[in-house]
Amino acid sequence: MNAHKVGAISTLIVVFALVSACTWVKIPDDARALPLVEASEVVQCELLGNITTNVAWKVAGIQRGENKIRVELDNLARERTLGMGGNTLVRGSIHEGTGDYTAWTCP
Repeated sequence: MNAHKVGAISTLIVVFALVSACTWVKIPDDARALPLVEASEVVQCELLGNITTNVAWKVAGIQRGENKIRVELDNLARERTLGMGGNTLVRGSIHEGTGDYTAWTCP
């Protein structure tokens, strides 16, 4: 392998390592504190609506870490829940960078 190819591969590895370590979704502290609960825990609550969130699940054709994707989707949904006047969030499903949630207001 020539030096040019080794350099290019090394650069790609460094870029991927940096990108995969990034959390792209920053939210306010009040949104971060909003609880994400199971559906069975909102029986005394009022449904506000459905939320769908999206983040990049692949970067340069390489899949990002599932945990990072889940955290980012959850955080986006928390922020949207607050914007709807809610105080509780239920995650429905996550698939390929898309998360489905329901926003609730609970006593």
